[in-house]
Amino acid sequence: MRYSMGRTNWGALLRSRKIIALMAAVLGAAVVAAAGLAGIWNTTVSQDTNNVRLRVVQTTAGNFDSGWHTHPGLVVVNVTKGSLAFTGANCITKTYSAGDTFIEVPYVPARVVGLGELTWTVTYVVGYGDALLTPVTKSPCP
Repeated sequence: MRYSMGRTNWGALLRSRKIIALMAAVLGAAVVAAAGLAGIWNTTVSQDTNNVRLRVVQTTAGNFDSGWHTHPGLVVVNVTKGSLAFTGANCITKTYSAGDTFIEVPYVPARVVGLGELTWTVTYVVGYGDALLTPVTKSPCP
């Protein structure tokens, strides 16, 4: 069997349905990627620091209510005993039981309520010197 390294017939190649479909797919992917990247370029930095504070706190309580509050950084909550009901600014409440973990988003109002005996661990990642929690005076939910 012989292979020829002859000239490519570009005219026939460009009229091929497979090539047209391939070019359309590449163009479509480029449009989708460009649209996705457009969202990436619109960012806001709320805090940028070289001094990060990491604090891990284990709490045991009975009948707990955090009240509405925000955090200036990332908060990770792991329930180890009982259950905690988390309500976010969207006013949807989700209950987390022992073994579950949830995240409180920075600067977004939240409320955590637990009944009975409870134990949970909170990991705070905030700027050094920032308050761990800021109370919210008005509930975002009706």
